[in-house]
Amino acid sequence: MHKPIDPDGIAPPASAYHHAFHVTKASEWLFLSGQLGETASGQCLAGADAQARQAWQNVAAILAEAAMDFSNIVKVTSYIVGEENIEPYVAVHRELHKDCLPPWTLVVVKALGHPEYLIEVDVQAAK
Repeated sequence: MHKPIDPDGIAPPASAYHHAFHVTKASEWLFLSGQLGETASGQCLAGADAQARQAWQNVAAILAEAAMDFSNIVKVTSYIVGEENIEPYVAVHRELHKDCLPPWTLVVVKALGHPEYLIEVDVQAAK
């Protein structure tokens, strides 16, 4: 349904992503609001690794509700508070996406909507 595009004429992807996905014949789109490292009870987990895992669990639950999974993701934007949290986030991102590496933008920010939040993941999916 979507074909990775990484042209020879530009630098290769610097991390766990493809430069683009060419989406063909998508009849369904899903746009998620930013997902945080909060559990179903509203508890914000401690640490970038735990928050990244929980944010992606939340994404997975939303995708499942729409009869989709990680293979349907066509764009990711990750917001990370502080450079020290990039490495833990990227490790989780790489682990969870394995060979299905959607186009991805990572933005380091000063803060998110609450002082405890370290990670927010914004996803678009199609099938």
